[in-house]
Amino acid sequence: MATVIIFHEVEDGAVWAKAWKKGPGSRHEMFGKIGVKCRNFHDPDNANSTGVMAEIPDMAAFQQLLQSDEGKKAMQEDGLKVETMRVLVEFTP
Repeated sequence: MATVIIFHEVEDGAVWAKAWKKGPGSRHEMFGKIGVKCRNFHDPDNANSTGVMAEIPDMAAFQQLLQSDEGKKAMQEDGLKVETMRVLVEFTP
C-alpha cells in the first residue's frame, strides 16, 4: 500500500470539487474500482490549487488508470492542469 500526495492546479476549483462529490460517477467511485481511497484538499485562499491524498494498493493499476481514456477524460472534465501535477510518495528512511 502506497500513500501519496498529489498537488495540481485546476481551471475551476468548484468544478473539480463537484467531480469528487460522493455518489455515482464521482472520482471516488472511479478510483475505488481499483481499491484507491482518496481525501481531497484545496488552498483556502485559492480554490484552484488542489490536492489529493491517496492510499493506493497497486501503483501500476493506478498509473494505468490515469493513462487510460477514462482517466484522461476525467482530468479534462475536471479542468486539471496536468503540467502542474506533482506527486509525493511516502517513504521510510
